Amino acid sequence: MFKVSIVEDDVSIRNGIVRFIKMQEEFRFIQSYGSVEEYLAGGDEIPDVLLLDIELPGMTGLEGLFHIKKKHPTTEILMLTVYEDKERIFKALQAGAGGYLLKNTSLPKIRSSILEALDGGAPMSPLIAKKILSFFSTETQQTASASEEQLTSREIEVARSLIDGNTYKQVAYYLHISPGTVKQHIKNIYRKLEVNSRVQLIKEFNKVT
Repeated sequence: MFKVSIVEDDVSIRNGIVRFIKMQEEFRFIQSYGSVEEYLAGGDEIPDVLLLDIELPGMTGLEGLFHIKKKHPTTEILMLTVYEDKERIFKALQAGAGGYLLKNTSLPKIRSSILEALDGGAPMSPLIAKKILSFFSTETQQTASASEEQLTSREIEVARSLIDGNTYKQVAYYLHISPGTVKQHIKNIYRKLEVNSRVQLIKEFNKVT
């Protein structure tokens, strides 16, 4: 049986989850707490999974997460909160949370999320998972756009000609510019893409075009 605890200051929410967890044959409920301080001062029995609220009296769940993981590094911590902003989500995940659930999550889903975390997964409410995917998608697009903007249209032509296997003289001939101008463009391209060889140029150029 997996040991479960909860840190939640809302008594009605806490009692409802506790009653449900106690009814599940896979779990053995250890103790409920109203604050991080109570949990850290608690008994010697360490839970396999801890459900942790963010907005708590005294030390917040985000602050407490660091201390709890330091004291009990093997405990899987699932945030259970009403907050869905990206700042809190990423702070929790960076601090070591194994999952992020909203408080409107159904009790059966909380149960399956606990089991998922114990099996090495990272359970999240659908809205949270969507926000995270959207964030990384936007970051990737912004990075690519920024890289594209760094290169002028002429620099892109020079880079493509180099990637096609042309020599400096051939690039100059095809683009009707001097070899010295080609070298200057290549110098700028390498600096902007932070590369120093044709192989690296091909790899980085394909990312941004």
